[in-house]
Amino acid sequence: MEIIPFGSADLDNILAREPQRAEYLPFGAVLLDRTGTILKYNRAEGGIANRNPADVIGKNFFNEIAPCAKGKRFHGEFLRFHQTGQVNVMFDYKFAYKGANVGVKIHMKSQPDGQSCWLFVKRV
Repeated sequence: MEIIPFGSADLDNILAREPQRAEYLPFGAVLLDRTGTILKYNRAEGGIANRNPADVIGKNFFNEIAPCAKGKRFHGEFLRFHQTGQVNVMFDYKFAYKGANVGVKIHMKSQPDGQSCWLFVKRV
């Protein structure tokens, strides 16, 4: 199995064809529907956020899991996806986590069908 690097242009297409590969990514991967509900949450993200992936499925990412991501930059990009069904943006972000700011790079990329989008998260 080939290694898929963070920021790959066709990562969404690979995961649409082979969704099980999200579990083997060396970085966090969270799939959200257009309302922000978590559909998938891989093991790497569970390790980064110290959460059991099974416990977050079905919860709202911005309201229940990562309210610190509800700022203008992060949530604003998601709202653009919510409105249009399309997003492909990469940016640096700092999550407030247990009293510390954790630097990450976010790649937010919509699925080809426009009904969900991936948040790929890599610590920097």
